[in-house]
Amino acid sequence: MAGRNPGTEPELGWISKVHVNRPAVVRHAEQIKKWKTVKGNWQAAWLLKAVTCIDLTTLSGDDTPSNVQRLCFKAKRPIREDLLKALDMHDKGITVAAVCVYPARVSDAVNTLKAAGCNIPVASVAAGFPSGQTPLETKLTEIKLAVEYGAREIDIVISRSLVLTGQWEGLYEEIRLCRAACGEAHMKTILATGELGSLANVYKASMIAMMAGSDFIKTSTGKEVENATFPVGIVMMRAIKEYYWQTGYKIFYHVTGSYALQHELAMA
Repeated sequence: MAGRNPGTEPELGWISKVHVNRPAVVRHAEQIKKWKTVKGNWQAAWLLKAVTCIDLTTLSGDDTPSNVQRLCFKAKRPIREDLLKALDMHDKGITVAAVCVYPARVSDAVNTLKAAGCNIPVASVAAGFPSGQTPLETKLTEIKLAVEYGAREIDIVISRSLVLTGQWEGLYEEIRLCRAACGEAHMKTILATGELGSLANVYKASMIAMMAGSDFIKTSTGKEVENATFPVGIVMMRAIKEYYWQTGYKIFYHVTGSYALQHELAMA
């Protein structure tokens, strides 16, 4: 695998000609739902793997240092010890991938994880999350502050208005500046796919985000009416494959479901 995605120049002429065959995508999504799932030990193994890919998240207006601390302890030990012993996985150091909070709570998370002797990275939402309706200068300042506080991953959210009005060059430039503000911190670009209007826009926004240097592309904030769906996932992963064919850089796909459900699991 090549190193971190440096981005490319925007290919706006190609982007403008993109077409997505929605009926074909929907049919493929229905076929995926019918695939047989793994059972027994294989199922347990995949579920454990899924846990290690989770960003354990709390993004509520009533977040406090104490419930962020509780979240961090859950992140270090996300599965009951008796279950891990039953699977002979108690000594494998299974943790979640990251702890995700608002910028104001990053220091709380960083300090708690450090005190617990844990190297789980702290991720922070930024850039006007969840609506994206803040001035660009404010978005960049928020990103820089989150990094200064110790965030190693930044989840930005795009301005949906730029997609809906076809301002692809403007979207590219905004994401590129956000990437620069992240510095060494990895950047996830949240597309808020439920608010983009069409699968073609999902594909175009995915490609623009990768061209602008995103390390991940992410489906949604978890606060939209519609979050991740099978058709959206298929389109985004096809865009990732296309970008890899063109550049040799593999971009990560991150899926967000119901934020309410995530929060409930995080606090369990």
